[in-house]
Amino acid sequence: MTAEVSNPLVSVYLEMREELVRFLTARLGDRATAEDVNQELFVRLRLGQVSGDIASPRAYVYKAAYNAANEYERARRRQTVRDNAWVDSTTEKVGADTISNDVDAERALEAKHRLRVLTKALSELPPKCREVFTMCRLQELGHREVANTLGISTKTVEKHMTTALKYLMGKSREIH
Repeated sequence: MTAEVSNPLVSVYLEMREELVRFLTARLGDRATAEDVNQELFVRLRLGQVSGDIASPRAYVYKAAYNAANEYERARRRQTVRDNAWVDSTTEKVGADTISNDVDAERALEAKHRLRVLTKALSELPPKCREVFTMCRLQELGHREVANTLGISTKTVEKHMTTALKYLMGKSREIH
């Protein structure tokens, strides 16, 4: 005797398989999902060990199908919550648009290359020019603050900044 025949619940399931698919389709709203849940139900019934006699095997199988559908829906909701949390943590909303914070590999490599080229170009600037640029752009100090700190005029700060920016912009164009 095969397992299906020796297990009365599997025999009942096999008799009502199409009926269960219709039931699950109505419950889940999608025939493909209903087929998947129905297959899971079959595996559970086939492997399940039920102790004692079951008064109404058809009702038992329907209740098992109902429970399987509920478990599927709970798992789907948990997955939706996880997916939404992931999207929220890796994107930003700008108006109605969602923008990913992830940078693709090609853009990341390009940015690293540009950073290396510009860092090298910055090191090629004359020391005072590099110092002025660093204080203005990286430390975000105003021209007057830089001039006071270095003991130079604001006009000299502006000249150093112009020199640095022209040189760095030229190097930046060479990258492309």
